[in-house]
Amino acid sequence: MSGAATESRAAILATLRKGVAAAPFAVPAPPARPASVSVTDSVSGDAWERLAAVLAPLEVRLRMAGTRAEAAKHVADIARERHASTYTRWDTALDGLGLDEALSSLTRLAPGCCQELAQADLGLALAHGALIESGSMVLVAAPGQHRAASLLPPASVILVPRRALLPDVSYLPALLVRHSVNGKLPACLNLITGPSSTADIELVLVRGVHGPGVLDLVGLDWDD
Repeated sequence: MSGAATESRAAILATLRKGVAAAPFAVPAPPARPASVSVTDSVSGDAWERLAAVLAPLEVRLRMAGTRAEAAKHVADIARERHASTYTRWDTALDGLGLDEALSSLTRLAPGCCQELAQADLGLALAHGALIESGSMVLVAAPGQHRAASLLPPASVILVPRRALLPDVSYLPALLVRHSVNGKLPACLNLITGPSSTADIELVLVRGVHGPGVLDLVGLDWDD
């Protein structure tokens, strides 16, 4: 090692020793975690309204539907706004909502090769959980619930049943247990918080680089 390198190494180590010596021996406790957001407590306000408020800064619009027909109309409106000509959707999880009829002018792409599904303009999926605190949608992958529907198309629509509303991420373990099959946890679970975005390059936020650039939610506000 050259003399200059030795001197640089010594300077770095000296700086580190000085910093460690000046550091406090006791680290202050982190601030208390905020209380869970209540879903049912009327004092905290309507859960849908709170979710919409959290989603607004993420540029995600929540449209409310009180009936299946209204939900199908919202999806058709979104497809028109996004200029979609093709779509893919989850199978049995979304059957009974009349989505295929509402999107009859579009071509539906069946689950299959990811290269083909990447050509879909719109993807439709169902939320198993909607975390009010963060606005994150929880999607469990399974047969008929392919991951590609929410990850590949440039525009994503997630339908959110009322039963999916959850206060925060602390409820996630119980949700996983509910979706276990024969004692085995789901093979894949996605948490989606707003449209795809990255700020890796010079901290400049860019949307839609590696997934949907736009995300729309439809709240299914009825008991099922």
